[in-house]
Amino acid sequence: MIRDKPYLQNWRPNYEGASALLWFITLGISLVMSFYSALPLTGFIGTATLCGVLCLYRLSQALPIWQKHRNIKGQPLSFLTLDQKHCLTLKEDNQNQGLWLGWGFQWQREHGQRAWDLLRSDNVPLKTDNTLGAHWIHGMSHYEQPLYQPLEQIEMHTLVIGVPGSGKTRLFDLLVTQAVLRNEPVIIIDPKGDHDLARHTRRSCELSGEPSRFIKFHPGFPGDSIRINLLQHFNRSSELASRISGLMPSSSDNAPFQAFAQKAVDAVVQGYLLCGQRPTLVLIRQGLEAGVAKLLIKALTIICTRHIPDAEKQMNRHEKKGGSKPSPKQTDNPDATARRWIMLYRNTVMPESPCTDVEGLISLFEHDRAHYGKMIATLLPALGMLTGGPLAALLSPDPTDINDSRLCSHTAALIEQQKVLYFGLDALSDPMVGKAIGQLLLADLAAVAGDRYNYGNTQNGNNQSDDNIKPINLFIDEAAEVLCPQLLSLLNKGRGAQFRLYVATQTLADFEAQLGSRAAAHQLIDNCNHLICLRTQNPDTQKFITDKLPPVRYRYFIRNQGMSTDIHKPMDFTGNLSEQQLEESGDLFLPQLLGELPNLEYVARLGGGRLLKGRIPILKEPG
Repeated sequence: MIRDKPYLQNWRPNYEGASALLWFITLGISLVMSFYSALPLTGFIGTATLCGVLCLYRLSQALPIWQKHRNIKGQPLSFLTLDQKHCLTLKEDNQNQGLWLGWGFQWQREHGQRAWDLLRSDNVPLKTDNTLGAHWIHGMSHYEQPLYQPLEQIEMHTLVIGVPGSGKTRLFDLLVTQAVLRNEPVIIIDPKGDHDLARHTRRSCELSGEPSRFIKFHPGFPGDSIRINLLQHFNRSSELASRISGLMPSSSDNAPFQAFAQKAVDAVVQGYLLCGQRPTLVLIRQGLEAGVAKLLIKALTIICTRHIPDAEKQMNRHEKKGGSKPSPKQTDNPDATARRWIMLYRNTVMPESPCTDVEGLISLFEHDRAHYGKMIATLLPALGMLTGGPLAALLSPDPTDINDSRLCSHTAALIEQQKVLYFGLDALSDPMVGKAIGQLLLADLAAVAGDRYNYGNTQNGNNQSDDNIKPINLFIDEAAEVLCPQLLSLLNKGRGAQFRLYVATQTLADFEAQLGSRAAAHQLIDNCNHLICLRTQNPDTQKFITDKLPPVRYRYFIRNQGMSTDIHKPMDFTGNLSEQQLEESGDLFLPQLLGELPNLEYVARLGGGRLLKGRIPILKEPG
């Protein structure tokens, strides 16, 4: 049977240090007295030698205890100058050891025992006005070392939790920099538009030797933003309809309106596809707002001419059956023209070759106009915000516009070129527009992931094997602001498409509030195998993190003393003194300590059961 280590009190006074000091004083006294005493010098030298040996022995016992007490003062903030030398070191470490997560140690039972003992003692360092958090938590280990996570593990997605100011963005700085140095595509979705994060990302691209890799999108700075079509990738028209109808407020009362809007958008998208036009937000808004008559005329003209080469002549003959020519006013009326084309289609084409795509557009055209306007009234404001002002050119770009020199592309092409995309959504100024752009972007990325999973990297005709496909690093800050079904799809299915997600939030309650239920929030969270928790004040979040850790047993001593006397012999006293060692089950990491973590310090629960206590540096530019 393997015997466990004996339990020693961790935070008792340093008696060994006092003993070493006493032996050192005795050594000094012996040496001094040897000069003034007439006694033989040999005795003083022997006494001094003995005192020196005992002093060194006690000092060797006192130093570890002194170091342990010194460690609870914590570590100061660390700064890392991001220059060519450090970038080269980071790149080599990524290749040889994995993703660098700062400095720290693996938290085990012995560290939990020390924290448990310290909280039960009177040695907990007092907090001052300048102290933020319990710095002693990181001092539970005698030493720290660089922490690494194998690159194969980060494909299983990471959830980052922390209150504002605890260090989520600085952690993203570190992780984004390493992804850029690995020459992998990086996509950052930042609802608040942190300027430091954008600047450090640009700086990382410059240090990697390819400053042109950095691309920025920000509604607040349209002149410096790229133009990107977020409806570029889809396999069926219903996908675009689901994305756009998902911009409407989701509630049980709004379900009929959302279903009708989805049907209307699907019909319009099918109409544009029949006409050979790629749908954009501006075109869809025009099709819904101005009516579908003109679009229907184009679609029916193509369908009817495909089966009847002289379809236009037949329609003209149909018009002359009444014996008179239509007036110019009637000819310019798109509704009247659309009805004539519908009649031609139903009488001639539909019996032999019905087209379901155009029939949805016909059904929408013949729908009661008043009822149609009420049913899409909730969708039009969302489309109006995304297609008004500078956003019209940013989100619905025209590649043939030679007067606009801004880059015009789409996500799949930028990913294949291994670009670093920073999307600042400006949600602080306009939260509704920021949320809508974020959801459309995630939906487009989900479609890209589906293409990569099914066909590999087929962009520009290059069909690469899975071994040659670069992983995509997707960072989402304040993820509760852009929650949508496509985000959940990326989490539970994106690994096969080489997507690595880093999802940051403040508390688990943010997900619950957005999704409407705790079960839905846990469904999203459980798809992240790794969890990095900075300071969090929410008790439910603290308990959620520590409950998944295995329980451990902590030791402690109980000392009893007593005194008694016999009634028949009042002068006789008896006493007893006992010491008993007990064990008590507890958490490997105490939940309440998560609310006292200093800035830039974290507890990481990695897939496979490893629990890390670490701290990260602040990246800064030279000078």
